Amino acid sequence: MLLDFVAEHYPSFLPTYCSYQNGVNRADAARYLLLHHFGGVYADLDCECVAPFDPIMDEHRIVVCQEPDSHWALQCGFRGLPYLLFNGTIASPPGHPFWPHLLSYLSDLADAKEVIDATGPCLFTSAKLSFPDQTAFAIHPSTLFTPVDRDAVTGVCAPLITERTPRVPGKVEDKSCLSVHYWARTWWSPMPPPTVWNRIRCLVFKACHQLTKGKTLHPKAARRSVDPACLSVGPPSGGNVAILVPLRDAADQIEFFLATIQDLDYPKDRIKLVFCEGDSVDESWRRLQSAVESLGSRYRDIVLLQHHVGTRFDHKKRWKPRFQRSRRSGIAKVRNHLIENGLDATDDWALWIDIDVWRFPRDIIGRLMATGRRIVVPNCVVRSGGPSFDLNSFVTNRPEKDHHYYRSISKGLYQPLPTFVGRLHLSDLRHLEIVELHGVGGTMLLVDAALHRGGLCFPEIPYRDLIETEAFAAVARELGVVPVGLPQVEVLHVPW
Repeated sequence: MLLDFVAEHYPSFLPTYCSYQNGVNRADAARYLLLHHFGGVYADLDCECVAPFDPIMDEHRIVVCQEPDSHWALQCGFRGLPYLLFNGTIASPPGHPFWPHLLSYLSDLADAKEVIDATGPCLFTSAKLSFPDQTAFAIHPSTLFTPVDRDAVTGVCAPLITERTPRVPGKVEDKSCLSVHYWARTWWSPMPPPTVWNRIRCLVFKACHQLTKGKTLHPKAARRSVDPACLSVGPPSGGNVAILVPLRDAADQIEFFLATIQDLDYPKDRIKLVFCEGDSVDESWRRLQSAVESLGSRYRDIVLLQHHVGTRFDHKKRWKPRFQRSRRSGIAKVRNHLIENGLDATDDWALWIDIDVWRFPRDIIGRLMATGRRIVVPNCVVRSGGPSFDLNSFVTNRPEKDHHYYRSISKGLYQPLPTFVGRLHLSDLRHLEIVELHGVGGTMLLVDAALHRGGLCFPEIPYRDLIETEAFAAVARELGVVPVGLPQVEVLHVPW
């Protein structure tokens, strides 16, 4: 019946609706469509009505409540949402313009790993916060529809507040709780403790890791390498940007990349171009020298560097886990060479761009700077609206070091599968404008140059089972500089 309903009334949404791999995604999406089409009250099957809904039935706004505070603490810390809306019971007039607004988010999030981001409460909350008319909602405390949290802890009932029933100090309304949602032991259950077998497996995998991890960077050494003075200041006020470009076997990319840089709307007299070529077997170095000759004095400066690290691997197999330690250690060495020889006191920002990032917004520099943060990445994809290509920009939402964790380590590096739900990428969070990250990628990465000059570089050996840009982000976070990502700002990478 829902398929017929979507096909008849929302045919443009039908491909997305049918693409959901999870029944709960379809249930979430369907409730929004039904409320838009019919209006009325939607309630999950595990909700119990405990009082008449008369106090809200003459509303012309969408009536919702917040989820319990304990849920917000679990789900919204890195997402930056000020609260979390409950989508298990919703009242709405028919045809409300908010629902098409919410619907516009769903297609780009169809493949998000977490249901709460694809169709659930986090998506619902973000759509509400971005809706132009914030007076279109009657937002109530969690006690209106969900006084019990998922741990079966009961909240304190609060008065029902509407424009027609203003809150009177010291007075509590009798009908402050209209329904109860039973989280625990219905669709959600606490994570069971690990079995004895899983504990044994964890010990075995951990022992293998300890025996094979090789040389690592100690946290104290990482912290000592960074000048504390560079950590206590804010983002730079100046606008001089050094665009740092590592390249290898990229002869065919150079001219096109330079043309794309030329198209930026940022003042060229504030841009310095710094290239570092190494270990190429094609004509990258000669083509690079020839290409920059024609640029003359368009830019603040142009610096050409070479640094050979001697890494060799089959280009087609470079993504395999067993190659990542040597491959990314080599990339880190090239990046650090660029920092040491390409940055100086005149540079306010370092903008890292891979040579095979072929398209980005003309105002990308200004958009990254506008965040007011010192380490920023956009969402690097192969096609607009597609999954993230740069999987090194991520949020860790399941930090447990269980047997799954240690089983995913190869040569000292933690490398979970891209589909692992405990690591969210920027394409999983497209409903958010900005999100705090645990790892960053280098396909495009804006860094306060003072951090680099102060010693915050790219670890060339594993640090907390991470390396290169991921380890860079881990060190930065521990020193109090939290990287952020922009899920809705896309740059396009060549589809290798």
